[in-house]
Amino acid sequence: MLHKRSGGQVNISSSCHGNTSNTFFMYAADKVGRAVSTAIYFLLPSGSVSHLHRIPCAETWHFYKGEPLTVFELHDDGHIDLTVIGPHLDAGQRPQYTVPPNVWFGSFPTLDVESFASDGSHLVNSRKRDPEKHYSLAGCTCAPGFEYEDFEMASFDDVKSIAPKAEPFLNYLIPSKK
Repeated sequence: MLHKRSGGQVNISSSCHGNTSNTFFMYAADKVGRAVSTAIYFLLPSGSVSHLHRIPCAETWHFYKGEPLTVFELHDDGHIDLTVIGPHLDAGQRPQYTVPPNVWFGSFPTLDVESFASDGSHLVNSRKRDPEKHYSLAGCTCAPGFEYEDFEMASFDDVKSIAPKAEPFLNYLIPSKK
């Protein structure tokens, strides 16, 4: 059942382990010469973004502290998902979210963007904010485990044809060639 203390956002059930919500499980047999899972802390200060990239692993984001952050996903069929990870469950934010394997994704401090269209066609940045005071601290858990050689940074040419209307977001989340 959706538990009221979770703002109706977390499906919690009673079990022999207490009140729990199983959010991820991976069989050890899925291990193929690499770590089954890896985890990191991820600090995203205001004014920064996690550039659009993809990896062949499921990546679960866990919110820990600070302000909410938004995960932008671009699927191969052009579908865009925007998910806010944060502490305010009553406002629809999620304390945890998993990006599927092989999906282009990036993230940004939610409050760094004043407004946007859910299809990526419009984006207005907020005023510059002090990164010492405004930040998000999250954790990222990958399964199978993250390996740097799997990391693929997006270029504008890689993804523009997938979602041509999303150019404002692509420009925001893809490092410019300088």
